[in-house]
Amino acid sequence: MIRYGLLFLLLFTNVSIAEELTLPVAKDFLMDSQKVWKQKIPILIMFSIPDCEYCKKIKEDVLSPMAQMDEYNDKIIIRHIDASSFDEINNFYNEEVSHNEFAFTRAINFFPTVVLVDNYGSTLGKITGVPSEELYWTDLDEVIEKSTKKLHKRMGATL
Repeated sequence: MIRYGLLFLLLFTNVSIAEELTLPVAKDFLMDSQKVWKQKIPILIMFSIPDCEYCKKIKEDVLSPMAQMDEYNDKIIIRHIDASSFDEINNFYNEEVSHNEFAFTRAINFFPTVVLVDNYGSTLGKITGVPSEELYWTDLDEVIEKSTKKLHKRMGATL
């Protein structure tokens, strides 16, 4: 009986950990680009692969908590790309591509990579790898702030 109780506890614990690691999966960047235009906030795209310990750490310690905070929901749109997945998404030009192809066309070959983009998918800021575990959140905040300023400058430009 105790073994079954421990097994149940172990399974329940793993499920709750898995829930903490969920990030909004990229599905339709064309729709997201409309949100960028309306809200004037960049899209943060995290590129990762399975079995990447640093990817898991960044998801667990930074991006998952960030995705649940109202402060950051007003600053960025968070999306996740599994660079090894062949699941289909709509890119910024409403073309169906796989997560893998989307990462390849952006030359993402080191994980985790976090890219902030505008409503056209143009890069505003980027963090490749984990330069410092202790300062990652701070570094990301700086990139978000700089990217938002660049976005506002681009959106405010006149011809």
